[in-house]
Amino acid sequence: MWWNEPSNLTDASYGFPGNNFDTAEMMGLLLNQTVELESLKRQTEILKQQTENDRSSIQLLQNRVFYLEAELNRQNISKIQSTQEFSTYLSSMNQLTQTMIANEANNYNLTQKVDVALKALDDLKVEVRYTSLSMLDIHSKKDLERLNGSIMQIIEERISDVQDYITNISRRIGFTASVSNSSTSWNNGTLVFPEVITNVGNGYNETDGVFTAPLQGEYVFFVNVQSNGNQHIYVHITLNGIDQVTAIAFGNNYNYYEAGGNLAVLTLQKEDRVWIEHYEGQGFHHDGHLTTFSGFLL
Repeated sequence: MWWNEPSNLTDASYGFPGNNFDTAEMMGLLLNQTVELESLKRQTEILKQQTENDRSSIQLLQNRVFYLEAELNRQNISKIQSTQEFSTYLSSMNQLTQTMIANEANNYNLTQKVDVALKALDDLKVEVRYTSLSMLDIHSKKDLERLNGSIMQIIEERISDVQDYITNISRRIGFTASVSNSSTSWNNGTLVFPEVITNVGNGYNETDGVFTAPLQGEYVFFVNVQSNGNQHIYVHITLNGIDQVTAIAFGNNYNYYEAGGNLAVLTLQKEDRVWIEHYEGQGFHHDGHLTTFSGFLL
């Protein structure tokens, strides 16, 4: 054929429903379909014009034949020249008739292809519209998911903050206790500090003077002991019965009410016990919380 054959318009590559394309591919296919459709329309117009021309030529030939037949009948003679001319015109008319029939068939086929192209173009437009709506829906879902994710992240952060706060509160452990009166005779065992000033976490027992670790960790302990008059007193910070550090308040005839203190950082397991144990000397002084025992978790 002298015209350009269009590609297979019903091929799956044109993006009928069931195939997935991105927007760029869809727009490219839509442009290609439009260009091909315009080409088919131009070819159809050319064929229509040629058919009209063929019909005009056939009509002229038919008129010529009718004229020749009339002349032959009028003269009632058969001339070789007229017969040959008539045969030539008749052959030309037959040839043009066959050409017109072929062109009409081609025109019909081309019209069918134009119809197929129009349907494919309509289907592609629907596919593009559906894909565009789907992409908008996907973007909306992504925005919603992103928003929900942000909200959930904020909620999780707030929950984490609350949990950290609760954990910190549960790990806040510390105490300070004092003797409640002076003594000149105490000289053995555990020094009890019955007057509790602070006891966060309730690790200190004012009845027996022992601190029991609620949690594992590093603890700081401090003891200050005040001698009674010119007496001297030595005490230990003791962990599970093992002496760790010593505090000394050494009074004599020249020095009265001396103070001695010491500090220890100890690693404790849960339920470990710490207290103040007598080492040497006797007595202690109480006047405004001078003899005290303190501890806290780092």
